[in-house]
Amino acid sequence: MTRTLRPSVLAASVLVSLVAAVGLAACGNSPSNPSTSSASPSVSASASPSPSASSASPTTGMSGAAGPARCLSTQLSASIGQGAGGAAGHFYAKIVLTNTGSTPCLLSGFAGLSLTDGPNGGPIGAPADRDTSVPVVDVVLNPGQAGAADFGITQAANYVGSCTQVQAAGLRIYPPEDFGSLFIPDQQTACSETSIHLLTLKAFQPMA
Repeated sequence: MTRTLRPSVLAASVLVSLVAAVGLAACGNSPSNPSTSSASPSVSASASPSPSASSASPTTGMSGAAGPARCLSTQLSASIGQGAGGAAGHFYAKIVLTNTGSTPCLLSGFAGLSLTDGPNGGPIGAPADRDTSVPVVDVVLNPGQAGAADFGITQAANYVGSCTQVQAAGLRIYPPEDFGSLFIPDQQTACSETSIHLLTLKAFQPMA
C-alpha cells in the first residue's frame, strides 16, 4: 500500500534539507584563519618606533659627552706658585697644575692635598680642609696652560702641647676626581695627629 505524505510533512522535510545544504556551503566557502592571524604580526611590526625616534638617543648621548675630559695626574705637572705670603703663623701659596699632555683637559673643583713623608710615603696628619670662599669654575687647560688653587699652611708651632711634630718631605696632590697623585717637594714641619688641621685649599681657578 502506497502512503501519501501530507503537504505539511513534505514542506518540513524540504526545509531541513535546505538548511543542511546552506550549512555545508558556508563551511566550505569560509576563509581560513591563518590569513587573519598572520595580519597581526605585520601590524605589530609597523607599530614599532620610527627610525627618527630610535636614532635620537645616540645623538643626545654624543652631545652630552662633548667637551674635554677631566685632567688626570698622568698628563699634569705640579708645582708651588706665588701666593699671598704669610702672617701670624700662616703661610699662603698656590698649587699650580700644568697640562703637559697633547690634548685639552678640564680642571674643575677641589683637589685632595696632604703633607707626606716622601714621593711614595703615606700622608701625615689631616688632609687639607676645603675653603669655599671662591666659586667652583670649569677651567679648560690647553696643552701648556695651567690652573691654580690657593692653599694655606698653619705652622705646627701654633699647636704647642697638642702637636707631635714630624718633618714632612712635601705635598701630595690628587687632581679633582682622580685617584692618581703628584708629589711636590716642600719640607714642612707637620703634626702627626689627624685631629690637627694645618692645611686649607680652595677650588682651582684660571691662572691670572
